Amino acid sequence: MTPSSTFARRTGWCAAAALITVSVGCSKSYSDKDVHWLSIEDARSAIADTGGSWISEPTPNAWIDPRDEVFYRVGHIPGALNVQLSDPGAYQRLSGFGTLVVYGEGYEAPLADALIKALLKGGMKDVKGLKVGYEGWIAAGEKIEKGEDAARAPGVRRGDRWQRQPVEDE
Repeated sequence: MTPSSTFARRTGWCAAAALITVSVGCSKSYSDKDVHWLSIEDARSAIADTGGSWISEPTPNAWIDPRDEVFYRVGHIPGALNVQLSDPGAYQRLSGFGTLVVYGEGYEAPLADALIKALLKGGMKDVKGLKVGYEGWIAAGEKIEKGEDAARAPGVRRGDRWQRQPVEDE
């Protein structure tokens, strides 16, 4: 074997390995570094800023509550949409929105964190989290709403996965 054929063989193997690495290993994964948590004031500002200009239409922003439907009915941030990780139509429901602010039950809630990463991976561009969550929102004396998610498509399951009784509005 000549040195030039060994070099050519090694170069070929390196090129093939690089091509495989690039084609297989290029899927973007999201980590905690990609999740941006906002204070209540910053989250309110993000929701209020629709980003419109004289040449572009303003884009509505939305609060996203990933908690179970029963918890949503008991209380949620006014105007929030109830979108869960297992919701097959989540991306279609959220496609017309700009900034999405996701909140969970408490401080940097794992459920909110998981939905933020899933939405980013699904192609949503501007997804943030409410650092203090729903509990912090209430503790700050902010208003809440009760009831169903009016934007949810009819026919989506009613009740929760534990088969508890529906919560009546007060």
